[in-house]
Amino acid sequence: MRQLARVREQKEAFQESGTVMETGDGGALTVRTESGMYGARRAFSCLVEPMVGDVVLLSGLPGGQCYVLAVLERESDAPARLVSEGNLEVRLPRGRFVVAAQEGVDLVSAQEVSVTAGGVRVHATEGNVVVRQLSVLGAFVRAEFDRIKVMAESCDSVFDRMLQRVKRSYRFVEEHDQVRAAQIDYVAQNNASLRGENTLITAKDLIKVDGEQIHLG
Repeated sequence: MRQLARVREQKEAFQESGTVMETGDGGALTVRTESGMYGARRAFSCLVEPMVGDVVLLSGLPGGQCYVLAVLERESDAPARLVSEGNLEVRLPRGRFVVAAQEGVDLVSAQEVSVTAGGVRVHATEGNVVVRQLSVLGAFVRAEFDRIKVMAESCDSVFDRMLQRVKRSYRFVEEHDQVRAAQIDYVAQNNASLRGENTLITAKDLIKVDGEQIHLG
């Protein structure tokens, strides 16, 4: 049966410990103490959200308002929630801010999550990033990997200059492979081989074949 909280008329402030019996809309709380039942609200400085069954510190003002100043004890395994009705800022004029957890850390936001720092370091055994659209802007990128595997439906790259140094290179094109350039220069230290079911070499002005031996047919 729901018990209605009574309003205590007093001329001086008081403090009592009690048990939260009900939680209502808008942060309303019903606290039972040795002196009776009181309707209260969570104090602005009490960041931990009280739950039913919590032992709390109740403070009453001369005007009759009652506030829960702190959660003293919680017997259940429910997580402690730090709740603020408005914006919440943590500022450290000096020192270092550390968040450490044994089983994991989650950052959840319905909108944007922004990180601004002089440097960012991430150390992990395994990483997964899932985004619908990614934009990266920077002046220099250096990456070192033992193995890279990239799968994409399409890839467009635009460079002013590109330099690649590889020990072995293999390309397998199932359909069409096309290169258009102002000049093409292929140099092989040993053998250069060009094979095809039909091979066509067309020049507008000149075709030159030079070698100690030339075999045709």
